[in-house]
Amino acid sequence: MTTVFVTGATGRAGEYIVKDLLENGYAVVGVDQNAPVGTNAQWTQGYTFKTIDVTDFGQVLSAMKNCDAVIHMAAIPNPIMAPEHEVFRVNTTSNWNVLEAAEVLGIEKIVLASSVNAVGAFFSKGITPRPYFPIDEEHPTFCEDAYSVGKWISEELADAFVRRRPGKVQIASMRFHGLMDREHQTALNAADERGGVYGGNAKHFWGWSDIAESARACTLAIEANFGGHEAFFINSEDTSADEPTEELIKKVYPEADIRSPMPGNTSAISVEKAKRVLSWEPKVTWRDA
Repeated sequence: MTTVFVTGATGRAGEYIVKDLLENGYAVVGVDQNAPVGTNAQWTQGYTFKTIDVTDFGQVLSAMKNCDAVIHMAAIPNPIMAPEHEVFRVNTTSNWNVLEAAEVLGIEKIVLASSVNAVGAFFSKGITPRPYFPIDEEHPTFCEDAYSVGKWISEELADAFVRRRPGKVQIASMRFHGLMDREHQTALNAADERGGVYGGNAKHFWGWSDIAESARACTLAIEANFGGHEAFFINSEDTSADEPTEELIKKVYPEADIRSPMPGNTSAISVEKAKRVLSWEPKVTWRDA
């Protein structure tokens, strides 16, 4: 049985990832600084939990022994929860520790939690002009805050660790986006008004993703064979806004080139790469929640 090492296992996304792995026949070694509670605490078959600090290399290396693959989710999830220097220290140090420990142990398949913010998005001070839409993995970064810069650097670290052992490691950087469970989708659907043209919603391109579908993408990234390091946008194929996508783009990003049609509420971020390489098919929409 393949054993997957999951950091941030008791976090909001982590518990969905652990659940998806267990349901698909994997054994899981979950690590976090917070012990499991509720449903998470009931998992026993195939699930081992360890309390560790992922900024401590020795703890990461020890806990990762005898695992076959890694999904690294542990992080400070935004630049507001802690001072920016601490967000940067924790997130970048933990990324290095996980990648180096996997290298020492010869683990060849790694999934890293990146973010839409790797290209600069929600936490930027203002709305940054963009060269084109739909945004894809070739889009340049405009990140400026500690969290977003840390995600971009995480992807650069992945490139570096591929160079350190060419042909022997596969790393997927998952650019998650506005993870929502069904309860939050229902609330969005019931709202009198949704974020439209300007403000925070515009800064992250009116995107969102279903948390269970995003967890499924992580399992698929372990199962796929593509070699080297690849980044993948993981978001739903519709926006979280009411207005048509191309109208929103023309108002907020008037200089951007629209490279392919985005009819109706089609996402302003392409997930074609994740669909093609990972065989991931996002189907959930908040509009029927």
